[in-house]
Amino acid sequence: MSTTETSVIATELGLPIPSLPHAVSVSLPTWQDSLGYSEGDGRVVEALTTGYPRSFIHRSVQLLAHVCEENFGNPGERCILVSSSKLADACRSFLLVHSPSPITVRVARRALASSTSGQHCPKETLNHCQGSEEHGSSPQQLLDLHMVFFPAESFPLARYYWAYTGHGISSRRADRCLKLLDMSSPAVSGISVGVSTSTITSTSGTSNGNSPGGSVESPHAGLGQNQTMLLVQCDEELLPFAEARSVLQRRIARALRGEFSSPSEASPSPDLKKDDSGRQLLSDDDVFLYPGGMNAIWHAHRLILQTAEKTGKVVGKSICFGFPYSCTPKVLEKSGPGYYLFGSGDDHDLSEVRRVAQEAAASGNPIVALFCEVSTNPLLRTPNIVELRKIADEFEFLIVVDESIGNFVNVDIMEYADIVVTSLTKVFSGRSNVMGGSLALNPQRRHYSILRDHLKATYEDLYWHEDVVCMELNSRDFARRIDITNRNAEVVADWLWHQSEVYAGETQNSNGRKKLITNVFYPKWVTRKNYDACRRRPSNTNGKPLYPSGFGSLVTILFCDEPAARAFYDNLGCEKGPSWGTNFTLAGPYTIFAHYRELDWTAGYGVPINIVRMSVGMEDEATLLGWVKHALEAAEKAMELSS
Repeated sequence: MSTTETSVIATELGLPIPSLPHAVSVSLPTWQDSLGYSEGDGRVVEALTTGYPRSFIHRSVQLLAHVCEENFGNPGERCILVSSSKLADACRSFLLVHSPSPITVRVARRALASSTSGQHCPKETLNHCQGSEEHGSSPQQLLDLHMVFFPAESFPLARYYWAYTGHGISSRRADRCLKLLDMSSPAVSGISVGVSTSTITSTSGTSNGNSPGGSVESPHAGLGQNQTMLLVQCDEELLPFAEARSVLQRRIARALRGEFSSPSEASPSPDLKKDDSGRQLLSDDDVFLYPGGMNAIWHAHRLILQTAEKTGKVVGKSICFGFPYSCTPKVLEKSGPGYYLFGSGDDHDLSEVRRVAQEAAASGNPIVALFCEVSTNPLLRTPNIVELRKIADEFEFLIVVDESIGNFVNVDIMEYADIVVTSLTKVFSGRSNVMGGSLALNPQRRHYSILRDHLKATYEDLYWHEDVVCMELNSRDFARRIDITNRNAEVVADWLWHQSEVYAGETQNSNGRKKLITNVFYPKWVTRKNYDACRRRPSNTNGKPLYPSGFGSLVTILFCDEPAARAFYDNLGCEKGPSWGTNFTLAGPYTIFAHYRELDWTAGYGVPINIVRMSVGMEDEATLLGWVKHALEAAEKAMELSS
């Protein structure tokens, strides 16, 4: 392999990716930085200015919680902030049940009254997609603070709950609250808040008083983020909140039906309820928006349990099929009767799923639901959804599919799923500056009516309106962007695959060097038959689809050992940190980020520490291949010197 020249754009440790106040990733440019992040190493923790919002409480949210503790807390108490009274009660119940010793948990609510409205967001802030008061203030005149107070020593447990449920308030909502807490005009139930304006504005960079989404940061100069920022810029106009919300629901419903607009169509036309044969179609009324993907999963699980109870059924356990994202099992375990894990999620597990379902039914505690991902994170396996559907119908349990990785363009799982959940934060948004999730009910499934009626009766609009406006803007061209990242990821995956031990069938290169790449996981060759079974087919057979299905933007690389993975990662020139699905390439040592406290357990399911997951972005192919070729070459040299 010849020496490869490559650009290095990785951001400095601890800074946001991209360089925006509401970025949902943070730079961890070396393997040691990533280890320090998971271990709580002071060097890394002190450098962090932000992080993934469920893993790192945003500085604005931290400050607002501190304000609440100072003014409404008792000595020795801390609090977390959630989006509604119902969620506050759910958090309180969780803490009381799971605390190792008896504690006092109390819920408090205070209303912040807005004294200003109608301000406009300056043109220059649109690239940051902060939202504006003209788009955000009208949905509610009062802004409620929902506070859950508990003993300070219980904060780790509360923090755990915050992380896996996604119940916490968004950073934009926190910024709006902080803006209302002006010392010159006490706003919280007539009680002065002892935080100065300068303290509030200093947490998010350069202050801009007209930006209701929070202060506006300028990109950090000289840190190589120019290329990253180019891939998240946007100069389009924002929609009013009510219109943005309905457009977003309609866009998701149409995408799940395989209907994709051209990038120039910002507002899809009104939805159809039935097709030409009279069959009911999934419509925008079947799509429910949430503050994040995990929050959508939590609500899907809660919906299933509540409807089972409502219909007089015994609420049994769920099944988690395939190695899942780490927080999904936590939802099933901590917020319900528990679950059975089939971590391999391959066809050999199907007979065991049937046996478990049969025994559960015979015991009087039937399975209520099966949760799976298409495809799984990080091994990118696709479950045999066709056979799972048959088993589910036989034993009358629901199937919930998280299709975030497969995504709307590439897979069509509506034929098999009762509920489809999606992390809109990822490829649907792409700009890595807003969180969001969706839950869609399948009108073709037999439990649709009971699920829909109950959800419509109990649904809370928790998705902060400035986040909705931002998500609508970001997602206007999602199909076009996915088409680009599909093609780019396939180029990268193919090249890496040809360097792997599994492809070559031997452990050494032609030059006698040890092959550092053991395997490459990518849906093109991992459980391909199962992937093809749910791969989206063109709705119009007369011509080529505008955006043909591909294999997604994720590529997971298994190295021969941890030193090889470390050397590759350290020499990779792209952005590096948590999250995925960004317009720019973002890599991370997945197991360290998601499972660092359970490495032996994850290794048993084929997810060892020595993997690097790449979310391939929209850069040109030469840049992408330059990064991986340079990193592998540098890793080979490093391993040769150490041997």
